[in-house]
Amino acid sequence: MLYMNEWDIATAWLRAERSQNAVLIRATKFLAQFQEEVNAHSDGWPYWSAPVKAAAKLMTLVQNSEMPTETDLRKALTPIKSFYTRRGNAAGMKFPEVQ
Repeated sequence: MLYMNEWDIATAWLRAERSQNAVLIRATKFLAQFQEEVNAHSDGWPYWSAPVKAAAKLMTLVQNSEMPTETDLRKALTPIKSFYTRRGNAAGMKFPEVQ
């Protein structure tokens, strides 16, 4: 299972901002906000595997894509939307806005 800890996510966000790729910036910002929501509504990002599994495509996009497209981002968010439908909304989580 792919896993990015909080430091990895923060580092990816800084790297994305330096790249000035708007889609990559939005993807890493969303991932950071999602991780914060998980931390606020559970024992934490490292301990609740369901949201981490849902974010696997997004983490792969953030780590391995130099020029992601809007379509890539939408595909990576699909499992996270499913997670919210099944578990996130019941836990009181708010879906992060993708700006």
